[in-house]
Amino acid sequence: MSLSETTKAYQSDLAAYCRTGTLPAIPGIRQDNITHYRRLVYNIVDDMLENAYPLTYGLLSAKEWKTIANEFFCNHPCQNPQVWSMPKEFYEYLVKSRHSLLIKYPFLQDLLWFEWIELELFMMEDKKAEYTTNGDILFSRLVLNPEYQLLSFKYPVHHKNARYITITDQSDYFAAAHRNKEGSVVFTDLSPALVRIIEYLAEGPLSVKELFEKFQTEYSIQLDNEGQRAIIRFVETAYQQQLIIGFKN
Repeated sequence: MSLSETTKAYQSDLAAYCRTGTLPAIPGIRQDNITHYRRLVYNIVDDMLENAYPLTYGLLSAKEWKTIANEFFCNHPCQNPQVWSMPKEFYEYLVKSRHSLLIKYPFLQDLLWFEWIELELFMMEDKKAEYTTNGDILFSRLVLNPEYQLLSFKYPVHHKNARYITITDQSDYFAAAHRNKEGSVVFTDLSPALVRIIEYLAEGPLSVKELFEKFQTEYSIQLDNEGQRAIIRFVETAYQQQLIIGFKN
């Protein structure tokens, strides 16, 4: 049975109160009881954010964390009905509002995104791919794990403790994040050339030889022995880590 417009309005008023602390006139609400409800809802939100962003939580002072968590809670009406997605709106809120902490910590936007991607990949629905484990890493066509994302950062948040990142670390960094069969999320540091190798495989299964040819054609170069060995080492590691999950049937 659908709710009446009056009931919907009261629900919206109650949600607004939980965020802002300003209580409108809702029949049957007792001020001494409803304050506990707001506290409980805030604690749930704060706990979810801490769990989603443990590195950020550890980096910021207690006062800084409390400030941004409270600002988000009070000012942002969450839209996604999936509760686990709420931390992404926290990230988007800080970026859109150009929060002062993003200036104080120039790498913070990258750090938040890095942490969110891990959660998103962990929680994402399974993606199917046709492949076999019977093949040869050097000669068979390779199948990329569909549960992955390519990432780019301005700071090395994926392999350096945030407490030790400084402005001198600013550069171009690339990584792949994927979920393995055990459900763990793995991050792999990439060079720009290896990013293209992943992008080639995202278009469809290719053998190592075909990867060489595609790369050489696009960049009008001839890969030397070291360049070929670097790609082969990457492919072998990617297969071990399940970024490459198998071979074309």
